[in-house]
Amino acid sequence: MSPEQNGKVITVLPSDASAKTTDVVEEIISCIMESGEVDVVGVNDGIFLACSAVNMASEIAKVYVEDIFIGNLESPALGKASAISVHLGQKQIGDYAQAAEQEEKGFEDVEEQTVSVSRAASMERLLTISLLRLAKFEKIRIVAAGSSINDAVSLAMRITAGQISKEQVGTKLVHLYSIKMRNDPTKSIAAVSIYLQKGLSSVLSKRQRDLLKSLESGN
Repeated sequence: MSPEQNGKVITVLPSDASAKTTDVVEEIISCIMESGEVDVVGVNDGIFLACSAVNMASEIAKVYVEDIFIGNLESPALGKASAISVHLGQKQIGDYAQAAEQEEKGFEDVEEQTVSVSRAASMERLLTISLLRLAKFEKIRIVAAGSSINDAVSLAMRITAGQISKEQVGTKLVHLYSIKMRNDPTKSIAAVSIYLQKGLSSVLSKRQRDLLKSLESGN
């Protein structure tokens, strides 16, 4: 993990994937106590760990998700990579669960418009299914839990930035949450829902663009 103290950025790389969630949570809380905010960025196979840490920190401390987005970055060290970035602070600016609920109210058929990502399905198959759903509907939802979150973010970026979709598709909302584990309901696991919409452009804010550029340059 790479906590960049000047910009308060905690970067979770693929090489950190086997680290303990509590180690990242400790860094999050330390940064929050010091400056009141921090960006947690998960890259490729480090995405699930980053999401798990964000959820745990939010559950045990006064820490809220103020902004969340997905994007691509490229650097000599990482090559081409998918990433998720979560800006955490101590003020609850919006309700992501409510926003996700509102999105689904606009769906014609939630089940048909949902693409469930699992490690059992190849990326090519998931991409084909997603494109078929987008040919039929204006919006789709990509859902995943556990380590499949890594693939869900990669899938969403291939659709929105990979120039494979006939029509322009953008990311409308990214919702990070926890669900109960099937084999042990007393434990929870990180999950994500990524809402994509045709005719929408995924435009990043200046702060988001600057963060990705900083990661690409290694600063």
